[in-house]
Amino acid sequence: MFAALSLQGGGIVALKRGDQALMVPAPTAPFLRSFTMVPFCSRITAGRFDYRGKSVQLAPNFPPEPHTIHGFGWQSRWQIGHLEQNACTLVYEHDSGAAATTGWPWTFTVEQHFALSETELSHSVRVENISEETMPVGAGFHPYFPLTPSCDVSMLCRDELVLDADGLPITASGAPNNPADNNAPHTNPLASRPWLQRGLDQVYVWRQGSAQICWPDEPWSLAIEPDPSLPHWVVYAPRKAGFICIEPISHIPNAVNILGPEAEGWGGLVDLAPGGHWAVSTRFITYASS
Repeated sequence: MFAALSLQGGGIVALKRGDQALMVPAPTAPFLRSFTMVPFCSRITAGRFDYRGKSVQLAPNFPPEPHTIHGFGWQSRWQIGHLEQNACTLVYEHDSGAAATTGWPWTFTVEQHFALSETELSHSVRVENISEETMPVGAGFHPYFPLTPSCDVSMLCRDELVLDADGLPITASGAPNNPADNNAPHTNPLASRPWLQRGLDQVYVWRQGSAQICWPDEPWSLAIEPDPSLPHWVVYAPRKAGFICIEPISHIPNAVNILGPEAEGWGGLVDLAPGGHWAVSTRFITYASS
């Protein structure tokens, strides 16, 4: 496999096996094919929330989108922490200057580690809280894959959230209150190829296993295999746009505003103490198309 990275946005600008492109450009940031959402995923309503007695107002970061979206890493400049032939570490520090710009009042550092082999790309993200207060943290991966007429996507999940016109959950009631209940049924909501009839921007909660995207007319297909800290998916495929995003995420959108004190168990952000570390990872694994 071949991968290329960008310091601007800290994302993937190319991922190929042989001559086959496995990712396509993001229309919101055309030089990227995939980026990391950190320190939160998806949208926070109008960029406002309260946390441990602190009222937070985030800066808008994607006008005319009214809600702050996808964190700050995808719009920031990263540095090379380590580089070798088949591995690279990128580093971003959200210092006091960045905090003044974004409105996120905590300081933190992020390390992204990429490791490449003949068949897969491993991508991990590690966050360290360098502020003096506990902060909420979440993360996710936002890759763009080719969506062809013959493409099939397989993924199992337990439920999906009801969203409003802005892509925000109306309530958290769509998420089961017992994520450890392994007897709950799982289904593949993409089996009928719903993108052929409509655009998709949907949150699927409590996944089981990996997702597979199969291109039967290409030599290689791809499995997206997140670690257990990423229990949900966002699937984004605008009508006739030619791409599909299959995004493993650690928490549901707007979790800081709609979830109660058991937020972590329900799919909320993690409470990260000063000096604490938290990490997530995903593997993109190629296999022969059948």
